[in-house]
Amino acid sequence: MLMFTVGHAQRNVDIGVFAGTNYYLGDINPSKQFYSPSFSVGGLCRYNLNPRYSIRGSVFYGGLSGDDRDFDNLFQSRRDASFDANVLDATLQFEFNFLPYSTWGKRREFSTYVAGGIGFAFFNSSGGYTYELVLPFGVGFKINLAKRLSAGVEWGFRKTFYDELDGLENWSDPEYKGLFHNYDWYSVAGIFVTYKIFDARDDCPAYWDYQPKKR
Repeated sequence: MLMFTVGHAQRNVDIGVFAGTNYYLGDINPSKQFYSPSFSVGGLCRYNLNPRYSIRGSVFYGGLSGDDRDFDNLFQSRRDASFDANVLDATLQFEFNFLPYSTWGKRREFSTYVAGGIGFAFFNSSGGYTYELVLPFGVGFKINLAKRLSAGVEWGFRKTFYDELDGLENWSDPEYKGLFHNYDWYSVAGIFVTYKIFDARDDCPAYWDYQPKKR
């Protein structure tokens, strides 16, 4: 029974790598998307419960920065604040596929999806080291490239409960209230490639190679 359970679970697991960009949203940058992007890299492990639902653990590392001089308004030019930071992001998320999708399915099988969960972020900034709870959520697209390979793109946001990443605590232009005013946020966007782990004895190459005859 144990061998059967382990073998069955193994066929539902994907491991992969991620590359993309991080950017910051907060008191310096209230709403501009893809502002001052920094390169980020990471890895992920996904357990596919069924063609609609998956659970994914992931770790990303990247940079975050902001500078008042990048914005044309009098308040920020007078404040003249800036910061640079690094973030290590570890999350556990639940994925829902809008279309039935399985990494052991046919080539070019694809689906869009949404994801959400919980995680922690470890920040290294001018204010020192700290770790904070984050709420991750996002949208993405994934597609099977080959019998064992799949790829996709994702754009995700991280809501933090921390307002000193940029060194400013609720210090915004009183004439402007942005969507991300109360706490600092950051976003992760990029591409990923995953590899299917499976038991070769349970995989069926004929499923991939079979092409129905045209009548």
